Amino acid sequence: MSKITCCFLLGIVLTVHATAFASHDAKPYFSAPYTGEKVRQYDITLPLSRYEKTTFSIPQDCRKLNSRLLEGSGRWGTRIERRLWIKADDDCRYLNFLQQYAEHAEQNFVSNYDFYNAKISDLPLRPGCDLDLLLRNPSACPPSMPGMPNFSMFMSNMPMHQRQPKELEDCRFENGVFRGYIYHTGTGLRCRKDQKAPGYRILSVDFANINGDKCQDAVLRMMPIGRGERPSLLILPLTRCSETEKFSLLPGSNYPRFGPTANR
Repeated sequence: MSKITCCFLLGIVLTVHATAFASHDAKPYFSAPYTGEKVRQYDITLPLSRYEKTTFSIPQDCRKLNSRLLEGSGRWGTRIERRLWIKADDDCRYLNFLQQYAEHAEQNFVSNYDFYNAKISDLPLRPGCDLDLLLRNPSACPPSMPGMPNFSMFMSNMPMHQRQPKELEDCRFENGVFRGYIYHTGTGLRCRKDQKAPGYRILSVDFANINGDKCQDAVLRMMPIGRGERPSLLILPLTRCSETEKFSLLPGSNYPRFGPTANR
């Protein structure tokens, strides 16, 4: 795999959706094309036709980029350049998602939480299905939501050996990484950590008033990790309106989707 391709994949992994944006305080980081450097803005040169190219400054030129995409410019260029069209559009779509409401939240019960070391029990195990239903009748749960992490896939139905409970630890991210298997012991969730197991890495955490209510929201960008996992970007938008509430998925379905399979 070439150095350019590796850097591009890193860019896909560290980026996300938007198209035009409103005024708001949310200023997420992006991955610079080719280098993967963590930046708040970047310039990218893309083909408009077989013989013409132009440079966009993202996110300032998101509207301009969207106009060119609507004209069909995204079909021009090499495979890498076409993927970079997708990468820039993903970044713009994500910014738009964060900034779709200009209202500032009156209450903030999310930004003081350390999501990079979050307890798994504090997060939705499987968006759209609660733990009780997962334990009683997982087949009754709706299908997993595309583009969102699904921790229930790491839950083990294997009976625990007599010594195994002593090996189990708290289920949580450590410095943004979770890898292991989840057990329900009857007293709560416990984990067997395994550095070779599949899992998730948190790439970034952004805070914004996503749905225009009075409560501040958190948006986690993640990627699956582990042998055989393809680089893909996942999003987990969370909210709570008191310190004692558990985090819940934001209501609605207007979540950004990333990559070439997203609707454009």
